[in-house]
Order: sequence, then structure tokens, then C-alpha cells
Amino acid sequence: MSKNKGKTDEENRKFLMELLRADDEDTVISILKSRNYWDKPEVWREYGDRSGNFSTIGNQQSRPEAALVEKIINSVDARLMNECLVKGIDPKSSNAPSSIRHAVAKFFEGKEINAESGGTIRDWPQKQRTEESRNITLAATGIRQNPCLTIADIGEGQTPNDLPETFLSIDRENKLRVPFVQGKFNMGGTGALKFCGENRFQLVISRRNPALVAAARKKTDSSAELWGFTIVRRELPILEIGAVRNSVYKYLAPVLANDDKAKRGVLRFYADSLPLMPEHNQPYERHIKWGSALKLYNYDMKGFKSHLLMKDGLLYRLEILMPEIALPVRLHECRNFKGTAEASFATSLSGLVARLEDGRGGNLENGFPHAVPFQVEGHNMVARIYAFQKGKAQTYRTNEGIVFTINGQTHGSIPKTIFARNKVKMHRLADSLLVLVDCSKISVSAREDLFMNSRDRLSSGHLRGAIEKQMEDILANHQPLRDLRERRRQSEISERLEASKPLEDVLSSILRSSPTLASLFLKGPRLNNPFKRRGGQATGKDGSEAGKKLYSGKPHPTFFKFHKKRQGESLEREADIGKRCRIKFDTDVANGYFERSIMPGRFLVKLADRDEDTVSMDSNLILHNGYGNWSIELPDNVNVGDRLSLKCCVSDDVNPDGFTNILTLTIVNQSGGGKGNGKRRSRTAGGSETGDEEPFGIKLPDIKRVRQEDWPTANFDEFSSTKVIADTCLEDGEEKTVHTFYVNIDNKYLKTEMKDAKSDISLIEAKFVYGNVLLGLALIRDNNERRTRSNSSHDESSVVQETDIYEQIKLTSRALAPFLVPMINSLGSLADEDV
Repeated sequence: MSKNKGKTDEENRKFLMELLRADDEDTVISILKSRNYWDKPEVWREYGDRSGNFSTIGNQQSRPEAALVEKIINSVDARLMNECLVKGIDPKSSNAPSSIRHAVAKFFEGKEINAESGGTIRDWPQKQRTEESRNITLAATGIRQNPCLTIADIGEGQTPNDLPETFLSIDRENKLRVPFVQGKFNMGGTGALKFCGENRFQLVISRRNPALVAAARKKTDSSAELWGFTIVRRELPILEIGAVRNSVYKYLAPVLANDDKAKRGVLRFYADSLPLMPEHNQPYERHIKWGSALKLYNYDMKGFKSHLLMKDGLLYRLEILMPEIALPVRLHECRNFKGTAEASFATSLSGLVARLEDGRGGNLENGFPHAVPFQVEGHNMVARIYAFQKGKAQTYRTNEGIVFTINGQTHGSIPKTIFARNKVKMHRLADSLLVLVDCSKISVSAREDLFMNSRDRLSSGHLRGAIEKQMEDILANHQPLRDLRERRRQSEISERLEASKPLEDVLSSILRSSPTLASLFLKGPRLNNPFKRRGGQATGKDGSEAGKKLYSGKPHPTFFKFHKKRQGESLEREADIGKRCRIKFDTDVANGYFERSIMPGRFLVKLADRDEDTVSMDSNLILHNGYGNWSIELPDNVNVGDRLSLKCCVSDDVNPDGFTNILTLTIVNQSGGGKGNGKRRSRTAGGSETGDEEPFGIKLPDIKRVRQEDWPTANFDEFSSTKVIADTCLEDGEEKTVHTFYVNIDNKYLKTEMKDAKSDISLIEAKFVYGNVLLGLALIRDNNERRTRSNSSHDESSVVQETDIYEQIKLTSRALAPFLVPMINSLGSLADEDV
């Protein structure tokens, strides 16, 4: 090495370390100016060699944490690529792993198996996760408000000459034909740039793994053994006629001699290793000999500005965005927060699934998570349902209800309001549920139809609608959720049953005092015990039937047959066209049989006369405590009178021959349709069938008075008045809808009335409670009656959806709260002479 070369290497290394240790934009600008780079336009090269790169870079993730995820995922890809290349496997060849799970199983678990088993870090011991996480780190430095974030990995790395074609490129096909990595769109993780301070600074450092640099490579790339680095910035548009209208992203490229390439290259130097990784709460302490590091300056941490590892910090937000990340990541808090032990500053990010299923903190209800495999338009997916104990869900999710993932990364979500939809009726559990839907097996075209390229939100379209429809059916008919919903309500009622009896008596008296009110509202007796299971057996605290042992299934089934049939005995039944068909199976296998990571079961449906063809039907299979409930949506091309013969096959690696059951469906008109008296039957709010000529009525509700200390649980504030939760329960073997009214008796306006009252304050409170309940009942009844009329006329335009009705009750009662008691008092005191 020449003396000049050594001097240049040392200068460039010093320049890099100054940029790396800088923690604010002013310092970065000062460093660049000191080397005469800041105001020298010829040394700045356009990102992706595109003058219009702002349109791509600025049109990606809408949230900073979602953009940050792309950087972390790129590091995971780099680790997988490194292991593949080190083993001499062409990543694009047929010898390469076929999926990310397969790659993790092969390269990190030493398993030569298919992608259906293994390859998930939730099955790793904690020690293995910690050791592997040290190969990908994220460190926070600088100020608390908008810190700098450095992501480093010991991955394949890139040579200085290759950086413009990899890290600094846009729309290249670098990973498109590699099946076991997440990155496909080659945005280079550019979505994070718009969240990096005013100047959008990002430092890029990389060195190729020396084990991957062959002798032939050295001859064609003189930078093969060098570290390369650059810094990205945003250049604002010049406000003059004919100038570029948008900003342009550029990176520092002052090197003139870039082998045979005409364009300028990035700075480079030789060093055996660099201190790019943190130790405990000290950044840039641990040396690595190859890999990559990216530093994002003054990153927008809106919503998670606190300590990285706290419950309102970045860790928990990243975990839901990467719920089943392929490889763990080590997070280091290197800002000036207090703490002593290593755990105060560093922890491993292994994804939400691993955190929850490690059982830490007892956050989940017994029996959860519960996974349900389902199929939509020929695409196989798995819904993993998490039910949290009361008040625990807020730690792990914000407004997400159903989260869609591909290879462990969140690609979009549906808000938790889906749990309160009319077809779901899980209002009571809406704040306690989270569903993760694994879409890793869907086709490329389906992925493109369902998700935006930014991978942070869903597209609107037919496929999304079909998936939502399937999820509504799963949630509404999921027996463990139904049991939990009943236990929650039963527990609530048992606490106040005797206290609420006078309320109900008074309300009943009010209603019966008016023939009009009685005819509109009263129908049927009070619900005696809405929580009895079929056969009159109440559910226990753990969700099992009282007095019975908890179900413990076998790891592999010894039978899987139609309900109350012998093994292999066929089943024939009718199926209503246009309605879902539900088939019940009996088995002795464990609940997680079809979706577990080790030796899962397989459920295939084939045409009985064409064994080689599987059938594509939208369906889901809920396996619970010895029963399999299969819900099928009949294909669009079937007609009344058709007979559909299906072969249902269950197998696994232990029993590859498995169990086969033949189902024959005869397609008929919907029940109640076609011939008959022509009267359309509908359900009342109580769930019973009535003819159109019957008077409409609803049952007396349960009423709960809410105090100020209960506002957080009820999502109330001082102006809140009333909210309603609807539940379904069983009465005489039939599903009914019952309502619970939550009335805020510490409402600001009610307290004011009571403070200035000359009469008994308990009477004022009662007027407020009963007035709100009657108001809510009136709105529910009106909507249900309109729903009945619209069903008869097939016109749904005038019907308010049930979720909107409950929102309407909440908003209307809030608006009326200042006037309700004065109105009741004033109207009640009116005499004949007043009118």
C-alpha cells in the first residue's frame, strides 16, 4: 500500500467516523462544509440516477415507524442472503430455499425440510434469539425528541462500486427473483428519508463479506475489499422559471475514478473492521468486519418519543409491524435515560407473536391464541386470534383490529371496529382482541391486489371484501370467543344483578304506564340466564363446561369424521343456495393441529370423482375441543338441484394416508324462500323469528352506572353520557341479541343539575339514567324496524348499520346530556293551562 493511499484511507475513515458520531443536522452540515462538499454540486449524484426521484421516495409509507420497518427488513434479507451465498447456493436457483421460513430453517436451524415446518423464531430458546439478534442492531442516539437511529447488520454487504446499484438505486430487480427475501419492489427503504430531519440526511456504510469476494471478482471490481460510504440529502427546488419544481434526493459521490463507470462513485477506504454496533447503552463500540450500517438523522418519532424499550416506545410499535419477524433484532437505547442493568438499555425484538406466546405477564385469556385456517378465492391463509385480558391489549396495539402479514411483516390492517359489526357482534371484546392474518401463501397477483407497494395499508377491491366477509364469519362463530364474551358479561352481571333489579322494575313500570311504549318495547320476559350452553350446562371461568376437565387433544388424530358418524361414513345433506353451509366434524386432535409450526396437519378438499383436483371454495375450519366446524361458501356456479360431491382429506407427516370423508351436498332454495305463504320471516332484536304482521319489540336491557374511576375502561370523559354494547346469547337453544347500557352518572351536566337541585338527587340521577335508556331503546327499535321493512323491499339504503346505531346513541346522548333532565322536569310540570 502506498503512503498516499494509506493517508487517503485514514482521512476517509476519520471523515466517516465524524459523520457517524454526529447526532444533529447542523453538525453534519459543518462536517461537510469543512471538507468543501456542502456547496459543491458536482460531487452530489442523483439517487437512483433519476432527477424525478422525489415522486417515488415521497410517495411511500405514511407513518415513520412503518418506513423504519423497511430498513430492518432489508437487514434481515441481507443476513439471509449472506448465509445462502456463504454456503455456495445461487439465491435465484432451484437449490435455494423456497420461502423465508424455509431459509431460516435451513440456514439457522440446520433443517433440510420444507417451509411448512420450523423456521419460526417463536420456537427458539431465548438464548438463541439473543445471540442471533446481535447480528442486527438498532441504536438510538442524540436528543429524546427526534433522535438519530442507526441500523447495522452483519449481512452480505456491498462493495463501494455496487452501492449505486443496490442501496442507492430505485426500481431495480435486485431481489425480484429471490424467493426467500421480503424486499421485492427495490425502493431501497427510501420511505424513511422523508422522516429524517429538515435535510433528510441518511448515512450509508457497507463492506462486502470477504468470504464472498472471489479472486475473479477482485479483478473486475477494485473496490471489492473496501468499505464504501456516502450521505444522502434532499436538495430543495430552485424557485425560478424553468427550474425543477420538486425536491431531488442526492448522495455524496466525489470519487472520479470508478473503474470503467463514467459516473462518480462513493468514498471508500480499507479497514479490517469498524465500530458500527452498540454495546449496552454505548453506540459504535462493537467492531464488525463486514456488513452494512444506515444512520437516520433526527428521525421523526411522533407517538413513540420515550425510551425505546418502554411500553409507549418504539419496541412495542415495531413488534406489531413485524409480528413474526424472520430473525431477531437487538434494540439499544443509547440516549441519556437512567438505568443500571443491561436490560435497562438493550433487548431483543422477536416480534409480537414470540412475545405473547412466551407467556410473559399473563396478558392473554386462557386458550388463546387460537388459529383458524381459511381459504378465499383459492388463496390459503391463517387467522391467529389473540384475546387479551381486560385492559392489556392497549400495550400491544392501538387501533388495529385485524393485521395482515406476509412473511412476518405487517402489510396493512383493518380497524378494531370490525369486531362491533352487526355480523360479528363482538362489541364487548372489541378492546381485547387482535387478529393476525398470515397471507404468506397468497399468489403474487393477489398480493398486488390486496396491498399497496408501500406495504403499510390495504387496497380496496373485491379480494379485500371477500376476506373481510370470511373474517366476519370466523369471528361471529368462533366458539372460544363466544364463550369468553359470555363469561365477561356474566361476570359483569353477577356483580350488579340484585342492584339492577329495581332499575329494571322502574323501567318496566315506565314502559307499561304507556300503552304506546308497552306495544313498542315490551316483548317477552326478562332473560333469566343467557349464559347457559346447549343442554343447560353453564360455562366455567376457564371457558370449559362447569364440572368438566379441560380438553387436552392428541398431537395427531386417531379419528377425524363427520359428527355422530362412523369414521369413513359419508354424509349427505341439503345446502341453501346463497347461504353458508356448516359441517361439523368429531376428532381427538389438539386445537392447534392445522397451524402449528412443527408437523402441522393438512386439510384438503377434492372433487370426489377427480382425486387430483383440489376444490377452491371460500371456507374456514375452526378446530376447538374435539370438534371441527367447517363453514363453506358455495361456489357461484352452482344451481338449485345440483349435487356437489366433495372428498375431505385430513393428513400429516406422521399419518400421510390420513382420514377421508365424503360429503354430498344437494343445492336447494333458501329456507323460507320459494313456495310457502309468501311472508318473509325476520328476526327481532331478541333473535326470535316473527312474521311481518307481528308487532316489533325488544327486551329490557341490562343497565350499568359508570363512575369517574371507570371512565378509562368505558372510554368515557366528563361529557360522555351513554354507550350500548350488544351481545348474542342462547335462550331456549336459540340465539338472541341483548343490550347492555352504560350510563355515565358522573357526567358534567348531570353533576351540575344535582349540585343545584332542591329535590332528591337520586331522583335526578334516575331521570338521567332512564331518559338515556329510553332514548337508546328508541333508536335501536327504529333501526331494527327499518331493517325489517328494507328486508321485505330489498332496499337497504334507509337502514343504518348496527355499528353506526351504537355510535349514533353515543353521540346523540352526549349532545342531549345538558338538556335531558331539565327537559324531563319542565315537560313533567306542564299543566292544562300552560298549553
